[in-house]
Amino acid sequence: MKAYLQVLSTGTADCPPSVILHFDSQRYMINCGEGTQRLCMQQKVRFSKLKTILFTRTHWDCIGGTPGMLLTLSDVGIRNMRLLGGENLTHAIISTRHFVYRNTMAVDTVEFTKDSGSYRDENLRITAVQVYPDNFERSLPYEWSAPPTSPNRSNSSSPSNSAAASPVPKHRDSPVTGSKRSSDELSPSTSTPVAAVEDEHPPKSDTEIRKMILEGMFNLSKSNGINAHPLANKKVKRDPRAPVPQTDVDMIEAARTVETSHTCGGAPVKLVNGRFMDLPRTTPNTSAISYICQSADYVGKFNKEAAVALGVKPGKLFGDLVNGKSVQTQSGDTVHPHQVISGGRPGRVFMVVDCPSTDYVSGVVSAKDFERFQGTGSDKLTAACIVHLGGHSVLSHPEYKAWMQRFGPETQHIIANQEYCSQKLIWRSQAQSCYKLSALDSNIFPLPYYNNTPTHVLSTDLQGLGVKADLAESMMTYLLEPSTGLERSEVIPPLELFKDHSSLKNSPKDYLREYYSLAMKAQEEIAKEKAFGPTEVPGKDVVLTALGTGSSHPSKYRNVSATIVETPKHGTFLLDTGEGTYGQMFRQFGGYRMSADQANSVDDRIKNLKGIFISHLHADHHLGIVTLIDRWNQFRTADTDPLYLIAPLKFNSFLQELSDTQDFGYQNVRYIQSEDIVHWRQLQHDHRYRIARPALMSLFETSGFKDIQTVDVIHCPWAYGISMTHKDGWKIVYSGDTRPSQNLVEAGQGATVLLHEATFEDDMEEEALKKRHSTTKEAIMVGEGMEAKHTLLTHFSQRYPKIPRFDAEGKSTIIGICFDLMSVRFGEIEYLAKFLPALEVLYSPQSDEAKEGEEEDNDAELKILQKQSQ
Repeated sequence: MKAYLQVLSTGTADCPPSVILHFDSQRYMINCGEGTQRLCMQQKVRFSKLKTILFTRTHWDCIGGTPGMLLTLSDVGIRNMRLLGGENLTHAIISTRHFVYRNTMAVDTVEFTKDSGSYRDENLRITAVQVYPDNFERSLPYEWSAPPTSPNRSNSSSPSNSAAASPVPKHRDSPVTGSKRSSDELSPSTSTPVAAVEDEHPPKSDTEIRKMILEGMFNLSKSNGINAHPLANKKVKRDPRAPVPQTDVDMIEAARTVETSHTCGGAPVKLVNGRFMDLPRTTPNTSAISYICQSADYVGKFNKEAAVALGVKPGKLFGDLVNGKSVQTQSGDTVHPHQVISGGRPGRVFMVVDCPSTDYVSGVVSAKDFERFQGTGSDKLTAACIVHLGGHSVLSHPEYKAWMQRFGPETQHIIANQEYCSQKLIWRSQAQSCYKLSALDSNIFPLPYYNNTPTHVLSTDLQGLGVKADLAESMMTYLLEPSTGLERSEVIPPLELFKDHSSLKNSPKDYLREYYSLAMKAQEEIAKEKAFGPTEVPGKDVVLTALGTGSSHPSKYRNVSATIVETPKHGTFLLDTGEGTYGQMFRQFGGYRMSADQANSVDDRIKNLKGIFISHLHADHHLGIVTLIDRWNQFRTADTDPLYLIAPLKFNSFLQELSDTQDFGYQNVRYIQSEDIVHWRQLQHDHRYRIARPALMSLFETSGFKDIQTVDVIHCPWAYGISMTHKDGWKIVYSGDTRPSQNLVEAGQGATVLLHEATFEDDMEEEALKKRHSTTKEAIMVGEGMEAKHTLLTHFSQRYPKIPRFDAEGKSTIIGICFDLMSVRFGEIEYLAKFLPALEVLYSPQSDEAKEGEEEDNDAELKILQKQSQ
């Protein structure tokens, strides 16, 4: 048997620490924060054998990448997953039930407690050591109020972080099934729910309710009868007699319970879809779990001749001896395993220790479960390797250092924390692409921030301790079986990016030399145009930064959807927040603020964040929001302007339910329901819009906008675009995911900038129709139809950078293509078209990226993911 531990992430702003355990039969992952899936793809870590994920804390830093990971694992054919962690793990997972579900996978959860902290399978024996911070007290749950216009309450308002309430469109067809990555609330065939008989046989406990909901989300074995989806094979139709336009949420809420042919006591049974069930309340449990893991015992070599000589008859008795059981011969003699097996030994012991702060140190160092590996156990077991997730304050703590020392000099300690492991560039493919693009314009295509020097020096903190300690490196391996030791053959040296482009100008590759030549030509043309004076554009100093321009799931070159708009004197506004958005901001805006004279930092953008718009519930558009709100809340003071969230109805439910497991500050966010400010409500003076208007007025005051309307678009239920008009005379329109939408054209008339999805190339119109996305040509047509001055294309399905083909000549809108970390002022968008000839060469079929794509097209897993992204 071969077994080894491998560091995936060392802990950076992009991706919290994570570890993978490799065994012949399966792989285990410890922690799956935001960015973990993308790092697996960057480092070519295979998904196919991953069957179990363990979490050290029920905190978004540890679980934030799990929703997207589960969807991807299902897509590549994993049928059974097990999640192990602390209290509230199940609650946190099922809070995502409105946008994460699969009928091709079963997911089970195991929650460890103080009294029950062990797990065993064919590869591992695990002891979960649960530690609480000093002076831990359980808080009461926050009392949320339903949105004022929610279908679940009257129209009278009450205190809440919500400003408004319920849904979608005027000119919409009935939603269809088959949308990518899941989340059509009217696509019941993709989600068999839990069925519950109202008031007759209620679940016995909160735990049972949560398990029922989890089973409804991931229902591999449930397809018929009482567990069938209540909306299965049914179309929900709008009432043509309704006096005002109906929305999908109105209809869905009305269909939460459905009478069926099932009876109970002679009365019809109402079935409740598990994904619509309300979760029992809970409160955050801030415990941290460390895992003591031991591989299966090495049984050694069976001596057949010795067994026969002792009178053991070949057959079943041989097997019993191999499995560690003593046996009796026909003559009545007892034969023990050690008499016929040589070289056997206990399995290797390794640990992952999570001590988040000094508040946990006393709990860790006093935990009895560790003592047997510190020379006090009768079995003389030692820990081969310990991975520490704690930072500088923990590893420099005298008690913690003394505790490390007690494991002895032979134990290998590996430190995985961003305070010791530097902020290296982990998205190497994206960084190298940014370097090449910076030859066009280093302001529009800046190099991502990185720092290969750690904040704290490990050797200084552990000086004189006498322990064997190394900094974690991504893909560093510690061998467990059959031998032990550190192995660095898969570790890639840190990437250094240089500002000069001599490597491009003098490249032996023809396409790179041609690209550099065309880049210089574009710069000369732009310089000539600028010499005639700047073009007057409303909001010319407003900056749009593309943080994620890919679709469905993150890839090496493109992260999932996110865009930030920076307005002079009025702060920042985010348009969608796909997983990893904070990490992209960190790389784009200069890292953390380390000193007062630092010119740029991600902290400044977070502090000045005024609003976030979430277009729809598909997971690739919003899973980064928890980290963003959490960071914003950490900077919040009494003088901080409110943060406003504009999002569909069910998204508010997700954030409230998740807040029961972790206080990330959502109670300080003002929520405006997308359904209440949809453009036709404003025109009709709808009562919902009137209720939402006070919150909008407050948002206008802090952000400088004078009008914000959501637009019901054609993609899935609760899918919206947005039109935002600023008091300084500029207007930005964002499509979200959609087919070409006349509603968007009407609401966006005269836009300064249209940011429109262009998921498919023009020769894939059939796929675009099927998946309810737009082609390049269709996106440009929408820009022309609304008379937008500029149209920027985003949300591409390709894994590798590829320039969509289009004819810009004669178009009434100026067209640009978005790349991750591209940052452009409105007054400079017109110059993007000058870069097209160079870009077509840079990402031609002869490029390194295209050839890499050809090689990976033979990879079965990546082919599946590529298909899913379309």
